[in-house]
Amino acid sequence: MNQGELTIIPQQEIKPEIATPISSNCNWLEVYDAANLYVQQKRWSEAIAAYYSVIALNPSFFWSYHNSGDVLSQLERWDEAALMYRRAIQIDPNFFWSYHNLGDVLSQLQQWDEAALMYRRAIQIDPNFFWSYHNLGNVLSQLQQWDEAIAAYFNAIELDGNAALIYKKLGIALTERGNLAESIQYYRQVIRYPEGDATYERLRDCGELLWQIGNNLAQKHQNQAAIIVYYMVLEIEPDRLEILPQLEKLLQKHNQLQQHIVSRQQQIQSNPGRLCHYQSEIDNYETNIVSKNRGEKFFLSSNRQINPHELESLCEAVGWNRRPLDKVQKALNQSFLVVAIWEISNISPRLIGFARVVSDGVFHGTLLDTVIHPDFQNRGLGKKLISYIVTKLRKEGLKELILLASPSVADFYHSLGFVAQVNNLKWMLW
Repeated sequence: MNQGELTIIPQQEIKPEIATPISSNCNWLEVYDAANLYVQQKRWSEAIAAYYSVIALNPSFFWSYHNSGDVLSQLERWDEAALMYRRAIQIDPNFFWSYHNLGDVLSQLQQWDEAALMYRRAIQIDPNFFWSYHNLGNVLSQLQQWDEAIAAYFNAIELDGNAALIYKKLGIALTERGNLAESIQYYRQVIRYPEGDATYERLRDCGELLWQIGNNLAQKHQNQAAIIVYYMVLEIEPDRLEILPQLEKLLQKHNQLQQHIVSRQQQIQSNPGRLCHYQSEIDNYETNIVSKNRGEKFFLSSNRQINPHELESLCEAVGWNRRPLDKVQKALNQSFLVVAIWEISNISPRLIGFARVVSDGVFHGTLLDTVIHPDFQNRGLGKKLISYIVTKLRKEGLKELILLASPSVADFYHSLGFVAQVNNLKWMLW
């Protein structure tokens, strides 16, 4: 990407927020040091005012613009943050973080195409940063550019194969791209003849990594995705015979699922007034929940991507304080399980319920951030949310789910089988 692809920002568009008047002979370095001190103290409004003062005194100083973008992001003033990062890039077009952070800001503004452009530019400068590939995959998924998103997720896994949520996102992308048979054919061809594609040229020499990716997808019940990756492994390592029993098992499950779906669709078509509820064998199934009293419809999902801004709006509706969106996104990424309830409407699905679990992945899980929108409480949605989580964790082999319940909701959790441990444990918070 050339610098010319960026929007040029006239200097006069940057309007300083100066707390007190400054003179032209003021030492801008002292003001800059003060701004940095405000950042350390998380005094964001004072920090941005000081950085704007530095810009007025020294309009060519790169760090005032880049740091202003960081502070404005903390304040969730996304348009202004984008303006500052663009100006920083104009001054120094080779600084990786300005492109990456601008990509994050543009994602918040849902300007997906330009966000993808910024992440790609960041990757050109530093091809070894996990989050640029991860975030690029998320943006491309929003654009439904599935093959490009899949390549980005593969690159991310090459850099950090221990990031658990990346496998779920890769699984969703491989499933969403379409027909299983066509996907198998396409990716067998891509991995055998990369034809200059750097991602698949590397993967072609990493059969063991692909094998591990397939295993991780299978463990997370991303069956269709695992089948595709296993075929990629066999395309480059046809002698890896240990893959065949697992592949056969997954194909049987997939075929059974397809037959099950066809059967249910026929039932619905023969009796349109009846809504068929059934539990899918794979995790990318979205469970329908119907409110019989009001005719409202909801679905419960553990695979749809959560917008941090939408989640914080839900939490704010029940009286919780808002949290920094970048930290919320990081918490989502590092969670073992994320489950949400969406209201189905004619416009777009609305997030009205949420919970997540952090876990060691073996013995224990901790339930966090359980919330149902006040407009939808007392309808049984909370019970369905918790029951779904418990079922999912059992499938993963976890034996204990821990939570910290206030007295006002303790009875609710007791009714779902949770037992208080008053005499054994004392919760402490640092």
